[in-house]
Amino acid sequence: MEKLNIPETYRKPTRQQPTIPIYEQDPWEDDPYRPNPECSACKGAGFLHPCYGEAVIYRKMVPCKAPGCLLDSIRGTGPERQTFDTFVTVPGTEQALKTAKALAYGKGGFAWLLIYGHTGCGKTHLANAIAHVTRERGFECKVVLAADLLAMLRDAIKDHQADAILARFKAMPFLIIDDYGVEYGTDWESSQFDQLITSRYATAKPTVLVTNKDISDLPDRVRSRFQDKDMSRAVHNAGADYRARR
Repeated sequence: MEKLNIPETYRKPTRQQPTIPIYEQDPWEDDPYRPNPECSACKGAGFLHPCYGEAVIYRKMVPCKAPGCLLDSIRGTGPERQTFDTFVTVPGTEQALKTAKALAYGKGGFAWLLIYGHTGCGKTHLANAIAHVTRERGFECKVVLAADLLAMLRDAIKDHQADAILARFKAMPFLIIDDYGVEYGTDWESSQFDQLITSRYATAKPTVLVTNKDISDLPDRVRSRFQDKDMSRAVHNAGADYRARR
């Protein structure tokens, strides 16, 4: 049969099939969280369509809640998993890790510790690791963000409870204050923090302060107390940003 000669302008375009990406490596490799590749629930995808009764909601996706899968991986980066055993030592973190352990296990001969360094270098991880060991040793230990501490005090003013809350933090057997130095905007906030530091210093109660600021940028009264060689240590965590390596 003779083949028809159809001009190109009249040819019907052929529909292209969508290209499905083929991963030559783990697609989760550069992510901080990952599912269990052998998970029987999500088959390693990490997400599932939620079910309400017998109805499957296909327009939604939720992280897989199966043991050891994606949701567990996300939770695994929280304070409860931030111990000395899970801390990844990289160049620049060695001295901070050594000093944090010395305080946590009561072997350093000091009660106050300042951990300073740029964002993402593991300072909060070390603070939570200190808290874990301190509690295991039987001591009451409180970890609080500096901004949250001051927010509690501000909110308590209207009920005339600010002094009572500040007194509780003054009396806390072991106190860790994280993320100090980025949220103070009033003289009242500065005075409240100074009262807390002065009281704990006078009574030699174990105190850890974590900050992104350089030690030279801290207020004189705070810096001088953490540079007291008899009671304090100030250590620079010079590790690279862990988040940038994920």
